[in-house]
Amino acid sequence: MTIKKIGVVGAGTMGHGIAEVSALANYKVSVVDISWDFLNRAKERIMESLNRFYEKGQIKERPEDVMKRIEFSTSYDIMRDADFIIEAVPEIIELKRKVFETLDNITPSHAFLASNTSSIPISTIAEVTKRKEKVIGMHFFNPPPIMKLVEVVPSKYTSDETINVTIDLVKKMNKIPVRLKVEVPGFVSNRIFLRLMQEACREVESGEASIEEVDSTARNKLKLPMGIFELSDYVGLDVAVDLWNVIVNSGTAEDVKCEMYKRKYEAKELGVKTGRGFYNYPAAGKYKKVDLPISSKVDPARLISLAVNEGARLIQNGIVSAKDIDTVMIYGFNFPKGLMQMADELGIKNIYNHLVDIYSKGYRAYRPNSLIEELAKSSKGFYD
Repeated sequence: MTIKKIGVVGAGTMGHGIAEVSALANYKVSVVDISWDFLNRAKERIMESLNRFYEKGQIKERPEDVMKRIEFSTSYDIMRDADFIIEAVPEIIELKRKVFETLDNITPSHAFLASNTSSIPISTIAEVTKRKEKVIGMHFFNPPPIMKLVEVVPSKYTSDETINVTIDLVKKMNKIPVRLKVEVPGFVSNRIFLRLMQEACREVESGEASIEEVDSTARNKLKLPMGIFELSDYVGLDVAVDLWNVIVNSGTAEDVKCEMYKRKYEAKELGVKTGRGFYNYPAAGKYKKVDLPISSKVDPARLISLAVNEGARLIQNGIVSAKDIDTVMIYGFNFPKGLMQMADELGIKNIYNHLVDIYSKGYRAYRPNSLIEELAKSSKGFYD
């Protein structure tokens, strides 16, 4: 199946970024949204981005020539000849299902339908269509023109052809695909991110450390680009709480009690976007790197222990490999090295001991995965 035309539903941050990436890969692109205000803003942002790439010599083609491959409309009619459509509307399941119903009725029968959802089960979306086997998850990272990772998530209905076509398309877009064997709520990226947030929150709320000490260890010992709370602020605490609820409510992840995130969310202190979250920022929408202490008593192995435990579960259940998890964290979160590689270097026995200690305090989510237990006893790592 040759893809010639890509449709994008939703012209927001993710949608216009995906449209830009598609046009740069030499595809014809159709973008649909509910109003010309959104579409015109998307046009401006795509042009600004293309101009930056062109001025830096990162693209050779003139921005206006790239733009000629993108058409915009408030009508789905421009999708009638699309071969592959990517939905990028807000994370509201009823809205996504409505979009897919419409796409199923209006697009050609050969067309593949993908969702850029970051946490909603693909099967739930696919079930409203008459082509469940052609529906797949295609989770880009923000901003799509810069971030290299795309999580490819088949549902229980997705055909091998759909998976292969999607992986091929990701590569043609000059992105790095990580394919999950089966869907799991939150995929790899957000399940790991959730576990990092939960342990960070647990340490602060239990009095083990301050917010600044946790983030100091993340940045100065683990060498992450941002602290865990700082990253949460950057992503948006509304987004963080939403993905937290979706994953926990799916019944596939034991929760860790945490009030800090809920309190910030209820107070509408959502991080960078509102100018105030766990930290204060110069103005709403203006990020400034947070000042953190150089030293911290927080043990890096303890801070990543729950996330590593989650990674071990994903490996043991055959969803992804250790290398896949590390690819997600390097290319999706700009980690300097993979999470599972960090665990190997810090010592699996060390990780295991932290899990046992926290589990003994009544936190059920920290029950060590049997793979970690086995590696700890054998003194092996995920890469041995």
